[in-house]
Amino acid sequence: MSDLYIIDSSLGIDEVIDKLKEAVPNNQFGILHSYDIKQTLAGKGHELTEECHVFEVCNPKVAKDILEKDMNLATVLPCRISVYTQDGATKVGLALPSKHITQLSDADELSSLIDPVEQTLIKIIDQSVV
Repeated sequence: MSDLYIIDSSLGIDEVIDKLKEAVPNNQFGILHSYDIKQTLAGKGHELTEECHVFEVCNPKVAKDILEKDMNLATVLPCRISVYTQDGATKVGLALPSKHITQLSDADELSSLIDPVEQTLIKIIDQSVV
């Protein structure tokens, strides 16, 4: 399996973003911040032709549990979900936490925390693209 989970959507980017904003709290996560990368780059004089939005999402209880096991994992929290276009297609994806967190830490029982998070993030994405 790839280190990324990316799904295409037949929906437009704004509709996917609206669905994502609904799916996140419906799955006991919160959106901490969102970035419109295209707009940010344009404001700095760099035009990006594709759309690109990044959402930092978190389940506070799980984040606390992870950080109590290994504070170094603050470097990869919160989880990020990206909504973007590529060659006219709308895509939604994330770097799979089970792949990068377990590479960065050998703390005991991390997979029992990470696996449910990853499944929920995949569920959020799946709910956002239809």
